[in-house]
Amino acid sequence: MIQLSAVAVLFAVWGTVYAVDMLLLSSGYSRRYEHFLHHTGVSVSLGQIRWYTACLNRTFVRLAGWQPHWQKAWFSAGVWFAYIAMVGSIALLVGTLVQGVGNLRRAPEERTQQILVPVMPGVNLPWSHMLYFAATLLLAGVLHELGHAIAAIREQVRVNGFGIFCFIIYPGAFVDLSTEHLDSVSAMQKLRIFCAGVWHNFVLVLLALVLLMCMPYLLLPLYSTGQAAMVTGLVEGTAVSGPRGLLLGDHVTRMDDCPISSKEDWEQCIVGVLHTPHRGFCQFADRIERFNTAVKVRKTEHGMVECCNTNTSLSELCFHYHHSNLSSQSYACLPARTTASGPVCRSNHDCLTAGHHRLKLTRPNLWPYGVFCLFPVLDNNTRLVRVTHNREPPMLFLGNPWELYYHAKVSSYMPRYDFLPLELPEYLETFCKYLISLSGALAVLNVVPCHALDGQWILSAIVDLYLGKLLPNRRDRDAVAGLISLFGTVLLGANIFVALWSLIFR
Repeated sequence: MIQLSAVAVLFAVWGTVYAVDMLLLSSGYSRRYEHFLHHTGVSVSLGQIRWYTACLNRTFVRLAGWQPHWQKAWFSAGVWFAYIAMVGSIALLVGTLVQGVGNLRRAPEERTQQILVPVMPGVNLPWSHMLYFAATLLLAGVLHELGHAIAAIREQVRVNGFGIFCFIIYPGAFVDLSTEHLDSVSAMQKLRIFCAGVWHNFVLVLLALVLLMCMPYLLLPLYSTGQAAMVTGLVEGTAVSGPRGLLLGDHVTRMDDCPISSKEDWEQCIVGVLHTPHRGFCQFADRIERFNTAVKVRKTEHGMVECCNTNTSLSELCFHYHHSNLSSQSYACLPARTTASGPVCRSNHDCLTAGHHRLKLTRPNLWPYGVFCLFPVLDNNTRLVRVTHNREPPMLFLGNPWELYYHAKVSSYMPRYDFLPLELPEYLETFCKYLISLSGALAVLNVVPCHALDGQWILSAIVDLYLGKLLPNRRDRDAVAGLISLFGTVLLGANIFVALWSLIFR
């Protein structure tokens, strides 16, 4: 559910901003305040602050005059992209709506992942990522409107001004074009202008995708990869960050018998530990006999076996093992850290294969004098995990493996110099991922033939271009475009309603 405290803070902040604005307008400083607003181009309304300027118009003119032939080809390519994207966006919205309605009828665990979901801070967007979200929306919005402005000037349409706004917590940009000039240009010229925004959003997605894929090579002079997963963040007060837990800057190289050389390996190893049976640890028989402090084996009310006296020691753990591959299992209460220092195994035979202990047994047919694979006695959600890093001894984790995922943050990048921040590559990667997601969503949604979106004007220009001879009457063409836009508006509105319902009342 939505955090009511965050909503209350937003109401308080915007209520205060609006109240201060009204107070200044009605006070003795109203003339100075109005002069300030007019001079800076700032305007304040309920839940929104806008900044508008005409100072960038000359910059737009200079950009529009650079390589005019290449720019014509560039914006013409944007028109072809919009054709394909409009059909694809409608098909995507139809499929998403069918999927969303189907999910409403299913149990939460049976619902499928939707492609398009609304982004709501505090619900499906962590507040810690709000800066990424705002910066990405602002950059995508500015480049979107920059495309409109440059294309408009190229087609001899006057740009009156450019602005940036913040609506509650959603930033954006806009460009003010001359309506008279727009009405006087041809349908193809209009298409180049209207399609430029979504085209720039798509190109931004491609650039962010290339940057994300090339990140290891671009950062190679400063950060190395492919050696380990570096710990860049820890949740204090958890088992992961305890006295013998992980430290910031640790290089994690192995989780039990799962090698780790990147962040992806770390995540895959956690999933592997959770979804495979309990792993055991090889130990010599004489060590088991020497350190075993097992009391009478008993079963708890939950069906768990206990063989240790939990009142006297918290460092010991109950293990079970087989004297032979067919015999019944035995139990031993042993020091957890010492026992888990042995090689990882899944059977007694593993302890005699390459990579494990090779023993010259004096009595090879009698297992008690050899080596055994000891398994911790734990429930299905708990694991005993040995995490090897660049310090000694390795961290011994006892608990749900998902705690490792949520309480420790790792990166594939290791700084070559001490002054470099540990989390810089992660910041860059996260920003690129937000660019791909949000700028792509802006391209898909803006091209939908929906009222108040670019798609409405793109569709109108398409109808004028291809149906001008068939329907010479302007009203007939407007009627066709209006009906299609009505369909697109209803389709997009239905998707938003179903998505919000699933998100808020799930």
